[in-house]
Amino acid sequence: MSEQLLKEILGELKALNQCVGNMDQRIGNVEQRIGSLEQGQEELARRMERMEQRISNVEQGQQELVKRVSGLEQGQQELAGRMERMEALIENEIIDKIRALFDARAVHMDYFVSIRNSVARIEERVEHLARRQVETFIKLEEHDREIRLLRLEMSGH
Repeated sequence: MSEQLLKEILGELKALNQCVGNMDQRIGNVEQRIGSLEQGQEELARRMERMEQRISNVEQGQQELVKRVSGLEQGQQELAGRMERMEALIENEIIDKIRALFDARAVHMDYFVSIRNSVARIEERVEHLARRQVETFIKLEEHDREIRLLRLEMSGH
């Protein structure tokens, strides 16, 4: 073989060697990038797990809120029912008390009329008695005058 050929082969080998070195470097870069991608995917997977856990916690919280709201609605319905029963009870009691007040008023009014009539009769009697007393007083004075006249006549005689 000739030296020229050997030099060419050597040159080609060097070029191939350099190409292989470049490829090794590129493959190393690709492997490094793949490693970075794998780390990024692992980080993303961890973040996704945390996000899934948070979402799960939020869903549990929402379910608990739904239960609480449902309990509040049920309690509100119970309170509304109790309020209706209390309103009916109070209304019945008030109606009974108002009837009792009107009955008592009617009794008092009847009693008042009775008292007024009695007072009117008493006033009539008092006026009658007062007139009789005046008449009696006048008669007493007349009798007293007559007695004095009679005494004068008897003493002068």
